[in-house]
Amino acid sequence: MFFNARIILFFLIVLLSTSCAEEHISATNEEKEILNFSEKVQENIDTNLYDKRNRFIENYFQQRHKIKLFNGNILFAEKGQIIAQKSYGMAHFRNKEELTGEHSFQLASVSKTITAIATLKLVEKGILHLNDSIQQFFPNFPYKGMDIHQLLSHRTGMSQYTHFCDRPDSIWPDKTKTISNKDVLEIMEQIVPLQNYPPNKRYYYCNTNYLILASIIEKVTDQKFGDYVKDNIFTPSGMTSSCIYDRTNQDELIKPVQGYENRIPWEDVYLNGCVGDKNVYSTTGDLLKFDRALNLNLLINDSLKQLAFSPKNKTFKGNQNYGYGFRLKDHKEYGKIVYHTGWWKGFRSYFIKVIDKDQTIIVLNNVKRGRFFNINELISLLN
Repeated sequence: MFFNARIILFFLIVLLSTSCAEEHISATNEEKEILNFSEKVQENIDTNLYDKRNRFIENYFQQRHKIKLFNGNILFAEKGQIIAQKSYGMAHFRNKEELTGEHSFQLASVSKTITAIATLKLVEKGILHLNDSIQQFFPNFPYKGMDIHQLLSHRTGMSQYTHFCDRPDSIWPDKTKTISNKDVLEIMEQIVPLQNYPPNKRYYYCNTNYLILASIIEKVTDQKFGDYVKDNIFTPSGMTSSCIYDRTNQDELIKPVQGYENRIPWEDVYLNGCVGDKNVYSTTGDLLKFDRALNLNLLINDSLKQLAFSPKNKTFKGNQNYGYGFRLKDHKEYGKIVYHTGWWKGFRSYFIKVIDKDQTIIVLNNVKRGRFFNINELISLLN
């Protein structure tokens, strides 16, 4: 009888172990599914080879390329269907390396869209809250009354770090030495730069806001900002050619192009050590994946997305506004436009979503020459 009891006990242990193992495998598979939705994103991307707008769009950029007013990559899509995707010009003039769709560009301030989504993912998880003060993460931060909501919507009134770190030279005397987010925060504690406005008084676009957001993300996740974004946005979305550059990881960039002022190459300046406000390198194809992941509510839930796409300021400059990481515009003909532009050391970037028509426009330029593209004019190419 004792022997039979031991046999029964043995089988119970085996059964429980198997059940636990199956639960663990199930949980692991579920976690992998949550962290990798690239197939679902790719299923929502297609190419429409027969759309008549293709030739019109390509001719528009070809004409500007001929007169040296455009050098870069474009992608125009509607409901995830690519209507036009083409490269014009050179990735590197000296090496005579022609641009391809695989080349990655510095997105400049279009990077803020990714920083905002990275922040809102942590809000969705309850790790961050929009009313969290900066002092909760950096107790010695010199300004009171500033929170994550204000950082996301450019309502802190802070000064531009690209200005107060650059001049006078005594602030950062060795311009060959990389400056980091941590360095900027320490400088702010030491010199307490003048504020342009009191917190939450009005909209004032400021790169310092998004540098601080990236630093907060690093603080609460115990990860480098670039690693967090890779694990939670790039890899899950299938953005395999995207990377956040901080001057320590040149080898991680995928076919990076050179930025130019006319034909003069920009140097890799010391300010490129700072992240959050700029320094995402990506391709037109990867940005469409980001767009589709947003559209499918795979990165953040729909309520948070709508919050990001909602105005947080008084309207300015012809129905323009700013949400969380996205510029906003109401157009009489095209409806709601959610977008961001960027420029930095030769690079000009455009990421545009026409919400009502589910149209996506991505233009990446690595030569600064002539005027910026007009957002309405770019949208009219699809309409």
